[in-house]
Amino acid sequence: MESSSIITIATAVLSIVSLFLGAKYRKWLERGRLFAQLLDDIVAAAEDDNISEEEFQKIVAEAKKVAAEVEE
Repeated sequence: MESSSIITIATAVLSIVSLFLGAKYRKWLERGRLFAQLLDDIVAAAEDDNISEEEFQKIVAEAKKVAAEVEE
């Protein structure tokens, strides 16, 4: 095999791998943002002595969303 053929095949394989890993990276990044937002809400609720039912339900809904993302 000529070196140009090997380079062409390697480039094609790396392009396909980068597409796959790029999609995974974006998914992991979004999951991380959801988790960070959940932690911010939990810390804010812990610092606030009077947490309302709506705030609690929001935190529970966000936790369920993060858990659903992890299970996929």
